Amino acid sequence: MSRTSSRSLFLPLCLLVLSALNGPAAAASRVRVSSSTTMTRNIEEENALLLLLAGPPVLSESIMGTVGRLPCNVTPPIYEDRVALVIWYKVGLKTPIYSVDTRDSNFAQGTHWSDETYRERLSFHVEGRAGTLTIKSTTEDDTGEYRCRVDFQKSPTRNSKVNLTVIIPPESVIILDSKGVTIEDHTLGPYNEGSGINITCVAIGGRPQPRVTWLHGNTVYKNASVGQPLSERRVGNTLSLARLERRNLHMQLTCRAENNNLTTPIISSVVLDMNLRPLIVKLQGENRALSAGNSYQLSCVVIGARPAPTITWWKGSTPMKNTHEIATPDGNLTTSVLTFTPTIDDRGKFLSCRAEQSMIPESGMEDGWKLDIYHIPVVSLELGTNSLNSTLREGIDVFFECNIKSNPWIYEVSWRHNGKILTNNPAEGIAVSNQSLVLQNASRARSGIYTCVGSNREGDGESNPVQLDIRFAPVCRPRQRLSYSSGRHETVKVACEIDANPAEATYVWKFNATQGETVDIPASQVAVDRGRSIAHYTPMTENDYGTLLCWATNEIGDQSEPCVYTIFPAGEPDPLLNCTVLNQTSTGFQIECIEGFNGGLQQDFIMEVYMNGTTRHPKISKSKRPYFEVSGLVPGMGYNVFLIANNSKGRSNATILQVYTLKDPEKQTVKITFTKSFQGLRPAYTKTKATATTTSDCVCDEDEFLNLGKGISHDEGTDADQQEGSGGLSFSIIFY
Repeated sequence: MSRTSSRSLFLPLCLLVLSALNGPAAAASRVRVSSSTTMTRNIEEENALLLLLAGPPVLSESIMGTVGRLPCNVTPPIYEDRVALVIWYKVGLKTPIYSVDTRDSNFAQGTHWSDETYRERLSFHVEGRAGTLTIKSTTEDDTGEYRCRVDFQKSPTRNSKVNLTVIIPPESVIILDSKGVTIEDHTLGPYNEGSGINITCVAIGGRPQPRVTWLHGNTVYKNASVGQPLSERRVGNTLSLARLERRNLHMQLTCRAENNNLTTPIISSVVLDMNLRPLIVKLQGENRALSAGNSYQLSCVVIGARPAPTITWWKGSTPMKNTHEIATPDGNLTTSVLTFTPTIDDRGKFLSCRAEQSMIPESGMEDGWKLDIYHIPVVSLELGTNSLNSTLREGIDVFFECNIKSNPWIYEVSWRHNGKILTNNPAEGIAVSNQSLVLQNASRARSGIYTCVGSNREGDGESNPVQLDIRFAPVCRPRQRLSYSSGRHETVKVACEIDANPAEATYVWKFNATQGETVDIPASQVAVDRGRSIAHYTPMTENDYGTLLCWATNEIGDQSEPCVYTIFPAGEPDPLLNCTVLNQTSTGFQIECIEGFNGGLQQDFIMEVYMNGTTRHPKISKSKRPYFEVSGLVPGMGYNVFLIANNSKGRSNATILQVYTLKDPEKQTVKITFTKSFQGLRPAYTKTKATATTTSDCVCDEDEFLNLGKGISHDEGTDADQQEGSGGLSFSIIFY
């Protein structure tokens, strides 16, 4: 097809498009939009056609979070025309985002509508010939191409495009070292003197992508670019310094990122730190012998390093811990202090202090001593070879060997058994010879813990404990229960307890019948419980009472003597004997008895006290021994007392006493007759005696009598003292 024919076909097509846009659009602008369906009809076809006809869009920019403004020409082409409807579209959306209907009013009073997605962020204002769609708090999603459609009352519809770019400033910048690690504390390094560095500044975020530059002070590094895109959201710029000098110490390097002239650029700075070699390393003090186990503080001084160097302590090839350092403010002099507790294995080792800048090759320097260590003896104890290869049973000889490591050498060796010192004693089979111990014909009493002790000027060193375990055949365990009681047809559990080493054993039970015969106890009646054998024995007749014999056997041998257990008949206890009433009062008494046979079982005792003539409401007292007390009884009353012994088989016959409580003391009426006689002395020339007698009766109660007696005795005695001669007073008392 020729170009002429193509052009001839394109022109009618354009006329057809214009007719389609202007004719129906103009007619539609003269009537109110009835629904959103009508408003949004054929938007996609309309946008496609406008792309062919419209010119370049108007460019608009907005910083994210601020206000975006989209201009639109709303001036009618002819003077007598006016705007009927303004509709805003965002390319890519199927529905309008904003509209203003001014067919029945002006822009201020027109009907404004906004898509709910934008909420209240959109507004439209007209100033002069231009209208402006304002977008508040712009976001990244607001970036795009917008179309403003203006329908006039008479003139054809006008469409215009606006391209809005929402500028997003850079979010942040990070600085990475040559290994790609983020520098967090704004300190770069430390780097070694003479080395080179490569550091990268990365700007994160921002649209359009920001420019990234390096500065020293206010000077931009010319040999650094403005950055290269690393990804959609990252731009990086690498700064290289070939050789660092001392003057570069604490140099500040600043990275700047920006993508507009409206906001402040984002910057981040780092300070260069450097390592300098140490000049002098010196271990303070003099080399001398050290005692193992004692704590020492050793000092090492390092001069000339910057910053403070890495100071390490070494014992041979082993690094030492427990150090701390003290540095001057400028770091030129650093003192490292080692807290050192030597051990016996440190003898002859080389202790050194080493200072270096770890990143500077061959920068280390050191100073040190050869150690001489004194220590208490290190002692180990073990059984002799002969004892190790045999079973340690009663009757064999046991050998111990004491191995000693000491500096200086020991002056004494001692031996201990269960913490007690052993001395050479051939009579008891104990042979001590310096670093050897022999136990001859060892018995199980020699079992226990053995140690040996070496002594030198540093102190005493005790060996590891060695447990001597002498094995022996079973024997009866002392202080176990040997007597049991049981009634006929009643099963009793008899426990056979033994001491044995090893403790695992088998058991044989026999009953020692009359005339020296023994009867085996069936295995079905024997059980093993917690290391002891329990025989379940049931006497059936009188002849089944006697002794049970128990033998045990372990891997060492058989029990030589059996354990013997006596089985007694069990029954009700005998009555109490020789019961005596003690401390009898008006309200109670005490009774003490002698207990009879307990029936082969544990017994207790009961006292029941009944008032004479009744069997109700007794006073009951229980006791573990035959001694009873009762109180709260009625004075002057007789009581029947039943004294009973009790065990699990039943009660004994009662021992019965009849006991009376004492009466309460009563006031009594008495008749008192007293006679007073007096014999006076006449003058010397008269030799005749005179006698005077007075008789008086008194009927009074006991209290009056006592008071009367006291008064008469006092008065009469005084009277007699005033006369010469002698007299007397006699009483005659009759109780009623």
